[in-house]
Amino acid sequence: MQERNPKRWIGNLILVGSAIAFLYFGVYRVASGQVKMDTATAYTTMLLVLIVGEVISTKTKAFVPSMFISATLFVIGYWTYFPKDILQLGGIAANLPTFLVMMMVVHLGTMLDVQELIDQWKTVVITLAGMLGILIVVLSAGAFLIDMKTAAVAAPPLTGGFVAAMMMQSVAPTKELAILAMAVYVLQGFVGYPLTSICLKRESKLVLAARAANKETATESGARQKETKIASAEAKNMESLFPQIPERYRSDFTYLFTIAFLTVISGYLDTLSFGYISKFVWALILGVFATLFGFTEKNALVKARSMGFVYTAIMMFVFSGLQSVTPATLVLLLKQFAVLIVLATAGVALLSIPVGRKLGMSTPMSFALGLGTLAGGFPASYTLSVEAAKVMSSNEEEYQLLEEHLLPKTLVAGFVSATSGSVFIAGIVMAIFFK
Repeated sequence: MQERNPKRWIGNLILVGSAIAFLYFGVYRVASGQVKMDTATAYTTMLLVLIVGEVISTKTKAFVPSMFISATLFVIGYWTYFPKDILQLGGIAANLPTFLVMMMVVHLGTMLDVQELIDQWKTVVITLAGMLGILIVVLSAGAFLIDMKTAAVAAPPLTGGFVAAMMMQSVAPTKELAILAMAVYVLQGFVGYPLTSICLKRESKLVLAARAANKETATESGARQKETKIASAEAKNMESLFPQIPERYRSDFTYLFTIAFLTVISGYLDTLSFGYISKFVWALILGVFATLFGFTEKNALVKARSMGFVYTAIMMFVFSGLQSVTPATLVLLLKQFAVLIVLATAGVALLSIPVGRKLGMSTPMSFALGLGTLAGGFPASYTLSVEAAKVMSSNEEEYQLLEEHLLPKTLVAGFVSATSGSVFIAGIVMAIFFK
């Protein structure tokens, strides 16, 4: 029998006491109007809401999106005791998040592996076909069933991107449409996740059946992938176009400077292009080529140990926009979302499946890659692929085979849609409909 740890009881008592203190000082006294929420309490409250969303998403294996839980809690908070200016009270200036989003887009550009996109060109084509299908159906049928402005605001987020949702928020002509832009992104996982999961499991069945027929082992498949990766690494091992900062001088500051510098240049290019090419698109392009030619490094924000703070501040900013949501607005949003998500799913099937079949992929895999837009890219693409491999395999060898078959495709599809493609689409839609 396991002995009880007396120190653990002391720790639990401290945690319970701290929770009671927070509920009294940070919730009850604020809700009753006795005190105004201070900076530390405001920031901690928003952070706690984000944590609850992550925990529930993890418990449900990402079936319930974390953003949905967090958004729901923020709405309830605003309906009860959250101050309307909780973001500013938490120490985040109103003009800071837009700059942080630009830095995030540059960072996403640094993550793109050009060689991997070339190797997985079929996946890229199928994913782009699904995104094009969403645009065609939503902007045509959506404009007829709802209205053009609503369809235009919703289309880019439906192609998979959190950044695209924020871009459309920034140009939405009304508060309701600004909320819709993020609501579409938050809710689409409820359709994208289960449908993608079903497709990946069916694809896994086909892969295992083919393996049984031709006896190709996971080792052989993995060896080919390793050879490809080695060749890719060798191809990248070229001299940088830019002089490199000596290792001893590289720090959080230098990594942040390269990202901030590229963000500034993106703004200049937006001005020079008269806004026809969005600064977000320029930021993504500069991130890709700055990494390719050695100006900055991959995952620059991670290396600067700033990714967590930047992402947290952006998420707090996004949910602070829900302060104007009323019950009537919520009902209208859900009605509009129901129409839009059906149209988006139909658009994906319309183009991704026939294009995928033409390129030699199965119907389930083609649809899954197209649905990557509605699943929101990474980490959902990773989680759903690994889960399908685990569920459908009966031993380690089968698991490795399925993982190596599914992951490269779904991860690339997520990068093409959520990381890059949706940003380009949002920039184009902004230039056409909201200039």
